[in-house]
Amino acid sequence: MLSSHIMKSTLASALLMAVTALRVLAADQMAPIHPAAYNAPVRVACIGDSITEGVGAGVVAVTAWPAQLQGLLGSSWQVGNFGVSGRTLLKQGDLPYWNDQAYQNALAFKPDVVIIMLGTNDTKPQNWKHEAEFVADYREFVQSFQALASKPRIYVCRPCPVPGAGNYGINEAGVQQEIVRIDALAAEMNLGVIDMHAALVDKPQLLPDNVHPNIDGHREMAKAAFAVLTGKVARSRNLVPTEPGKSPNYWCTWSVQSYMQGQGAKTNDPILYQVAWKMMTDFADQFFPGLVMEHGNPSKDGPFNSYPGSGRVDPAYVEAGKRVIQYSEVMRLHDNSPQLGIPTMLDRLASILDAVKTKPAKTGYLDCEDEVTMAAVLGGTMGVMRCPMVGLRPGDDPDIFLKGPRNLKQRMDEVVRAVRWHRIAPAFGAGVMATQIDTKVLVDSYKFPAGEFWTSTEDWATTYASPYACMDKMVAQGAPARVTRGLPLPEVTCEGEPPYVLASLNPNGSVSIGTLGRLSPQRACYFPEADVSLNIGRITGNIGIFGYYKTLTLVLDMPLGEFGIWAQDLAGDCAVDITSKVLVEDNRLVFPGDLIKSIGLSAATPGDLSDPALVVEIVSK
Repeated sequence: MLSSHIMKSTLASALLMAVTALRVLAADQMAPIHPAAYNAPVRVACIGDSITEGVGAGVVAVTAWPAQLQGLLGSSWQVGNFGVSGRTLLKQGDLPYWNDQAYQNALAFKPDVVIIMLGTNDTKPQNWKHEAEFVADYREFVQSFQALASKPRIYVCRPCPVPGAGNYGINEAGVQQEIVRIDALAAEMNLGVIDMHAALVDKPQLLPDNVHPNIDGHREMAKAAFAVLTGKVARSRNLVPTEPGKSPNYWCTWSVQSYMQGQGAKTNDPILYQVAWKMMTDFADQFFPGLVMEHGNPSKDGPFNSYPGSGRVDPAYVEAGKRVIQYSEVMRLHDNSPQLGIPTMLDRLASILDAVKTKPAKTGYLDCEDEVTMAAVLGGTMGVMRCPMVGLRPGDDPDIFLKGPRNLKQRMDEVVRAVRWHRIAPAFGAGVMATQIDTKVLVDSYKFPAGEFWTSTEDWATTYASPYACMDKMVAQGAPARVTRGLPLPEVTCEGEPPYVLASLNPNGSVSIGTLGRLSPQRACYFPEADVSLNIGRITGNIGIFGYYKTLTLVLDMPLGEFGIWAQDLAGDCAVDITSKVLVEDNRLVFPGDLIKSIGLSAATPGDLSDPALVVEIVSK
């Protein structure tokens, strides 16, 4: 009897231990996953519809939430995206996930972790009429993964919110009904839960069409999944410093330029400019040492280079600039038209940089006025003139200064990107880096209609009387096809007319490269996409990429070994891992143009026409 009692007691204890173990296992579904416990990278299968596939997220393999989750988790994890647009969890839905090859692929993936985010398309009226079958179908779907030999941990997601009328009848009321059922099923089957609804419910702006999150919305989803899988708060990688840089764009400057221009115009004596400005600079140095003096070029080349004439910068402009920059903290390369500003300003900038072989006594920054991308890429400063205001300026003064086919008023993001690049790679003065200038010259031209430029108006026509009047005239301006500072000229291959291509090595080790668009009477503003290859040698800092490309190849002095590549729109605040999207050919990194465009515009302001720009960080693993 005693032995029988002991046996019963032992059996009861064993059953109790088994039940306790099951309870611990059940409670453990939301416990952090530790990759060190696995013999290989933890395989995560993300299953869903168009949201998981990445519709609305740009380059889906880079910016969809599973891809961003991969970037957050790192190389100890392997995340697979098995999302398919339009699919339902309901077997009787219009496009059941059950019938798609992606379902079989997900099973064959042999996942260690499964994240299921289906249900959004099930809320469509033609699908939700089968709502009574939702839980049973969901249970069977989960069981199909539980039956795998890999015995994955399974998480179900509360679907994303629908803050307004959604596509094809997708609606928030249906989502709320699903959440109740999903939560109950998770409790019943001991499943983990990832709350994608909470991640976005207070951020409707991240769901522009009320269904599909944008790249920032996908980032929030990736962070929500990361937090559940790891038990840690996701730290976004921001490649742009939050504090202003040291470029003079951030300084409050007192410019005496307009006053001295007026005096120079009356005397028509450029030497008077230089003597007076030198005196004022010496005065400021002695009595106001914190004051930054900006001077203009006294040669009065007007808004165009040699017009009428060759359309190239006048040698007198260069000679005057060489003298003025010796005592200038900033020299402004004014004036230029918004229409032909790229070739006009580029020819002036390149000519001054080429002429100044040694560092001036002062900082010698060159102000590119409103050509902000040019300033960012070539280490200049900028005097931003554009604004988003449309119509009349205060009073009845016609707004004639920013008209034309470049639509500068709708290119405000360019300013943001350029200024933020200066936080990474501050402006640097003339004579600091050797300048390389292409012998090939590109020529842009434009016929100015009445009322589109200040020299067309009566007041300015008297000031700029004849040689600069351009109303109803064709004006041509030329500039070098390629300009670099501290780097060799890039190789450019393009069908038809190429873009202008610029590059520089910043003294702090950062590299920037940019392409600039063209202007012609036949094509108006256009942006040729070229294959560009630049030899940058060693990687000593971040890389800024501006403009459009067919491909961009960066040539290094040796192969990188194990590395990762992160990229971020310079107007944004979070980087994404693009390692898998960059082609590696020994010591060459090839960035597809579509990738540059997608990442470089991922934080664009709706309706803004700015060209893309991004910062790239290459890190050793």
